[in-house]
Amino acid sequence: MKPLNAPHKIDHDFRLYVPYPEGWKAHIKQGWEKQYCYAKNEGEDFFHLILNGEIFLVHGDEKYCLNCAMKQGILTSERLHWQNKRPDENRTKL
Repeated sequence: MKPLNAPHKIDHDFRLYVPYPEGWKAHIKQGWEKQYCYAKNEGEDFFHLILNGEIFLVHGDEKYCLNCAMKQGILTSERLHWQNKRPDENRTKL
């Protein structure tokens, strides 16, 4: 497959991490069937769509877009997240 654009200089690390990965799966939305993020944006009273081609996370029946997964603490961009965990944390799901 050919890249969409010419290579760009990357100024920062785009990698994301799931500190508590048990049960989480990453998917790419394919098709136009409506799927909604499990979380609502602040100040909104509706769930927002996950769009065709969008990467999202699934845990059981819950689906989260990457923005909401970051807000919920499911994802982090902190590479050394494992060093900053408190010993009393015993979570597998938020």
